[in-house]
Amino acid sequence: MSTHKAAVIYARDKPLVVENVPRPVASTGDAIVRILAADIVPYMREVITNRRPYPLSIPMTPGNTAIARIHEVGPDCVTLTPGQLVFCDITIRARDNPAVTMLYGIHGAIHPAAQKLMDGVWRNGTYAEYTRFPLENLYPLDEEVLLGQLGYSITDLCLLTAYLVPFGGLAEVDVKPGEVVILEHIHGTQRLTTVQTTGDEASDTQSFQTAVGHPDGANVYLDLSPPTIKDSSLLVAGIRALGSFGRCVLMGGHLGNIQLPYGEIMFKGIRIQGRFMYDRPHVFRLIQMVRSGLLPLGEKGGVTHSEEFGLDEIERALDAAERLSGWGGQVVLKP
Repeated sequence: MSTHKAAVIYARDKPLVVENVPRPVASTGDAIVRILAADIVPYMREVITNRRPYPLSIPMTPGNTAIARIHEVGPDCVTLTPGQLVFCDITIRARDNPAVTMLYGIHGAIHPAAQKLMDGVWRNGTYAEYTRFPLENLYPLDEEVLLGQLGYSITDLCLLTAYLVPFGGLAEVDVKPGEVVILEHIHGTQRLTTVQTTGDEASDTQSFQTAVGHPDGANVYLDLSPPTIKDSSLLVAGIRALGSFGRCVLMGGHLGNIQLPYGEIMFKGIRIQGRFMYDRPHVFRLIQMVRSGLLPLGEKGGVTHSEEFGLDEIERALDAAERLSGWGGQVVLKP
């Protein structure tokens, strides 16, 4: 049996173990990929050590979105071919119930049926030399254009995931050119007007309204609040900064219940929409935006500090990801 190297969690209070494990073999409905570079989110160590208690099926190999080459395809594959460059999306949905969703290698989700997915075949993620992906989670990348004409590196392409999550929310509420969007807990470039929030609802509402610069208010509020947020004051401030028929998208990690300005939502006709990650059409659209040159990656997109690590350096990589949180920093694992 062929083997490969993978990082394995055996206990959440112990370091990851990099070891040789059996290499997966393609079957119906999936493909085996050779990981070229995998993204490491700033909070990945929190997940592994249970400081951020996402459900995991231990022992397992953690991971995140990745850029890879197809190694082997299952018998029902009709488009992907060995050697092809692909973007690997970790948002795995049950084929018989798309509402059951998990994040491959990082979050077993809250639905009991989703945990079944992680307990079974979708247990070992991308922090390895090889892994298995559903065919529908692999997106072909135009190597000639992206790496050749546009001059991007494999590391640059890992940034696709940083854009995909907010893009999924913005697409969900059909944001149009010229509309004003308030983005919570987002870092960016000079094209954004930034607001320093205080946690005081009235003060933050006023700051948002001033930044919007229009008496009619903003059109969209995108909430990406982390689990560390303890109350709803910032969410309420964002909703109150919306104009009539504004839209609010909930995409964060807020735990527990939230408070909402009931009267304001009713009288303004504000729509509140939940959105977990993104859908397959969103990924195709975003890749096309990058391919056409509309959406820059890497240094062109504002990345100022990027670090790469081998699989045997994964503990250092996790430390670097925590240190380089926020827009402009990027850490990838290259197994």
